[in-house]
Amino acid sequence: MPSRVKKPVDIDYLINEVITLPSLPSTVSRISDLLNDPTAPLSDVGKIIATDPAIALKTLRLVNSAYYGLATKVTSVEHAVVLLGVKVIKNLVFTATVFDTFKSGADVLLKHSVATGMAMQAMVESCGSRSDVDREGAFVFGLLHDIGKIILEEFLPEEFEQARGLAKRRAVPVYQVEREIIGVDHAEVGGRLAENWKLPPELINAISGHHDLSQCRSNAMRPLAAMLSVADYICVASGIPAETGAVCIVSDDIWRASGVTSRQVPAILGKFFAAVPGIDEICQVAA
Repeated sequence: MPSRVKKPVDIDYLINEVITLPSLPSTVSRISDLLNDPTAPLSDVGKIIATDPAIALKTLRLVNSAYYGLATKVTSVEHAVVLLGVKVIKNLVFTATVFDTFKSGADVLLKHSVATGMAMQAMVESCGSRSDVDREGAFVFGLLHDIGKIILEEFLPEEFEQARGLAKRRAVPVYQVEREIIGVDHAEVGGRLAENWKLPPELINAISGHHDLSQCRSNAMRPLAAMLSVADYICVASGIPAETGAVCIVSDDIWRASGVTSRQVPAILGKFFAAVPGIDEICQVAA
């Protein structure tokens, strides 16, 4: 079947002519605004969540899950929000809605994304983030790092499938072949989506640069992008790839930029493997 993209093109052409970046769901946007406002009471967040049946259900499902092990069943969304706290709610809102926005998002990609979020958390706990990103914030970096793949799957399914197939045959990372066939890779597209959603600059740059640090707009943004690349690698090497047969390679410059040392790796892996049993439960909450 002939490809619609006849030759590699730049991202501005794709965004303007081929891809329509979706808006951040209105409920998510309103919740995010409140969560970012230190003066906003959690009760207001609970009221907004309660108006969205899908997010409300997932909030109650999470707070009552074995992961939290509460002795008494929680039936009030407002109570659940207070118990979970701002950072957990923010993670839940993104987890519960981002993949719902793109119905073509595969379960295997969701599992990989959640796992990468947990790997980022393990890295921040073990060696710091070299920024002000904390453990809970680190989860969102992993969750959204491959969001560009869903965009490519949604709008350029033939080209994306061609890239994935060729990457497997060559045994190379898929982003390299995406650049060859489409003209840009999923990281750059994901960064544009994050920018469109007005997400924090460090998150935009980490998504854009997690395969290529030169995509970061400043050197100060590189450590988080490098850490995200290492977290991605940990998941692939542990058997939780974004797609079957995926290849992930971390260059020497990315390892150096991440700040992760060989002495820290055992602690990182220990924390990550301890969290792995909770991946499926979080994915079920988000489903």
